[in-house]
Amino acid sequence: MTARDTIIRVAAERGESLSALSRKIGRNEAYLQQYVGRGSPRRLPEEERRMLAIVLNIDERRLGARDPWSPAI
Repeated sequence: MTARDTIIRVAAERGESLSALSRKIGRNEAYLQQYVGRGSPRRLPEEERRMLAIVLNIDERRLGARDPWSPAI
């Protein structure tokens, strides 16, 4: 599942609109609609991705964050 699919699904499950989520992360109302619908921006910037994960209460990796680097054990 892509980050865009995750946003749509989780928002629907919680009864949240994309415009309301956009406002909650400090962006204009059309921000997430443009991200999901038009693909702009291509990737969510780190700060917006983190804030959205917090608002949706999901693991940031579901929104496209990479696993952190860790040394081989």
